[in-house]
Amino acid sequence: MKPVDWIIVFLYACSTIGLGYYFGRKQKNTKEYFVGSGKMNPFLIGVSLFATLLSTISYLAIPGEVLGKGPVYLTNYIAYPFVFLVVGSILLPVFMRQRVTSAYELLEEKLGPSIRLLGVTMFLLLRLFWMSLLVYMTAKAIAIMTGVDEKWVPLIVLITGAFAITYTSLGGLRAVVITDLMQCLLLFGGAVLVIVTVTVKMKGFAWFPTEWQPIWDTQPIFSLDPSTRVTVVGTIISVFLWMVCTSAGDQVTIQRFMATEDARAARKAVGMQLTVSMVVGVTLGLVGCALLGYFQANPGDLPEGATLADNADK
Repeated sequence: MKPVDWIIVFLYACSTIGLGYYFGRKQKNTKEYFVGSGKMNPFLIGVSLFATLLSTISYLAIPGEVLGKGPVYLTNYIAYPFVFLVVGSILLPVFMRQRVTSAYELLEEKLGPSIRLLGVTMFLLLRLFWMSLLVYMTAKAIAIMTGVDEKWVPLIVLITGAFAITYTSLGGLRAVVITDLMQCLLLFGGAVLVIVTVTVKMKGFAWFPTEWQPIWDTQPIFSLDPSTRVTVVGTIISVFLWMVCTSAGDQVTIQRFMATEDARAARKAVGMQLTVSMVVGVTLGLVGCALLGYFQANPGDLPEGATLADNADK
């Protein structure tokens, strides 16, 4: 990393803490802290939904998947219109009539406190494992970029975790939503810059694959063979189920729905989330294609012992 990179990282870290402090001073009650008083801009909420659910895992995995395995995973975006119909027409009207702070209040109301505690426990376990993995992968990426030994990864985890906990604890949901917007712009901008850089270095779009690459898996439309890793139909179904279930039972999404004014506004937020997710996801897929084309043309730039098939994420 160059000095300008360190300056950008420092300014970004300070701005997140500053935002948390700024919004923390303006809060007057717990409703403001947890759901932004329930009248936040639905388009900001939609971007926040996208940025929260697109973690470092996805940011590394989508280009890595396309580069090392093939582009069929990108067909998952075919499921998005159906996700919007189910979430917008069936789930949101139910949630927005209740105006809960926690998704699991609904479980207690219908099924009792023990079921609510079970739901909360399952959610916390899921998110703790998820956050542990994404912070760890972030730290590994930072270690590679800064050129330090991997023994420093635990320290990087502590520093990045401390910054994240500080600004979210200080500022509540408003600070998180604004920071998510910043993250979205940085994530998308970084992906576009990779494509532009590779295009400039290769003097055009010679990196774009025009045929199935030898290192890619067999990825058919449908298969009953359980050893087939990815299929078009399987990808669409799995992403549809994941997106609907996350919208229905994940506190991360329910809390943001509650930050909007009504079901119509929440529906706009979901539409924004899915639109941004598709645009950024396809862009990250193109990043995978660009990197594949670049390293095929410049194999000497690969780290010693690394191969495109086995080290695609890195």
